[in-house]
Amino acid sequence: MHFMSESVILIKNLNKTYKNGFQALKDVSLDIHKGEIFGLLGPNGAGKTTLINIVAGLVFKTSGEVTVMGKDVEKEYRFTRSKIGLVQQELAADPFLKVEEYLRLQAGYFGIRSADARIEQLLKDLKLDDKRKSPGRSLSGGMKRRMMIAKALVHDPEIVFLDEPTAGVDVELRENLWSLVRTMRKMHKTIILTTHYLEEAEALADRVAIINQGRILLVEEKEKLLSDHGTPLADIYRKYVNQDNNV
Repeated sequence: MHFMSESVILIKNLNKTYKNGFQALKDVSLDIHKGEIFGLLGPNGAGKTTLINIVAGLVFKTSGEVTVMGKDVEKEYRFTRSKIGLVQQELAADPFLKVEEYLRLQAGYFGIRSADARIEQLLKDLKLDDKRKSPGRSLSGGMKRRMMIAKALVHDPEIVFLDEPTAGVDVELRENLWSLVRTMRKMHKTIILTTHYLEEAEALADRVAIINQGRILLVEEKEKLLSDHGTPLADIYRKYVNQDNNV
């Protein structure tokens, strides 16, 4: 195994019900290990983004326990948030700020005074060098996605959430992101990846969880899952989700 069994995110009996009565998460328990790539798979509305937002401290839980590196995400928010890099699904970039200004501003949020070397490295790794002076409004969707990943990594977090990171990007960028994810793993970062592209999870994940209608249906090592079923991950995923939808 590539990863150690030390827990970095521990979720126990997590529930989230919104004010309109919609229950987005139902008794979710997960244990995510240091240094692994964890694939969180499920259809739209299954609860993936709600789960990520609770761990990142953007949404409050209704009940249950969530800790990051042993600290409660609500009581010790400053600590837990500093350990997390979050790449959200929506492409939100300031239209006027230049790429390097945007990254410097983000570093400032985390109290990083001299971020120049870090920013240089990220611009290089994400092939954004020639866009450093470009304002957000002039960037293509793929370049905006790269900038958001750089923004999430600027404070060198130990845990990185990638929420549909390759949605709507070209093949070249997808491959570039895949190699970046593998590089982050070599740096012992823990990566939680939500994706609609099942081949992406099959290529990258050490373990996968399938979530549907707010409930976890399965958590298993990817290799074991593939050898037990003898079919691609996409087929296994469809089988579990369809069975659950028909219950």
